[in-house]
Amino acid sequence: MLDSLNVSALNCFYFGMLAGGLVFALGTLLLSGLSDGGDGGGDGADAGGDSGDGGGDGDGSGGDLKIFSPVTLATFMAVFGAVGLICTVGLGLDARLSLLIAGLVAAAVSLAVAALYGRLLVALHGSTDIRESDMAGIEALVTTPIPADGLGTVLFEISHERLSRPARSVDNTAIASGTTVVIQQASGGNVLIVRPRQS
Repeated sequence: MLDSLNVSALNCFYFGMLAGGLVFALGTLLLSGLSDGGDGGGDGADAGGDSGDGGGDGDGSGGDLKIFSPVTLATFMAVFGAVGLICTVGLGLDARLSLLIAGLVAAAVSLAVAALYGRLLVALHGSTDIRESDMAGIEALVTTPIPADGLGTVLFEISHERLSRPARSVDNTAIASGTTVVIQQASGGNVLIVRPRQS
């Protein structure tokens, strides 16, 4: 009876992780979509025109995205829950073994997503027309939250052109969406280093 209760509780935990991960991912997408919605036309043109730069800088992008970003956390939660349910309900594996398998698979998938997401950000938002030195000192708007030790995205205007780039905080602190920041410099892989604007 006790074992049955433990398995039921574990399955509820797995289901909660799966549902929480999916809701977390959907919320992140909706929030970033609402932030970018007013500028969708301009950003679409920028993304299309800038995509050619991704190949040249792709080698520097993967290391810039930390594993504790909203995208990778949502991925870990959803994959952990899904694999756990498959192990216990579908395959009838022992609870401890299911936890081990779910954790390993979720960690591997999350790391892969982190690397892929970092490369996609750079490929979509890179630009060859604007020199990196021209961006220093320009104000930008955070459109996707910048997590501590991770990447978000910022929107800014330069030379009558509106651009969106991956960005991280100069002191590795989190910066909320909608915050006005100042670009300090561009690091490897076209990632911008930003700081909150002084009021």
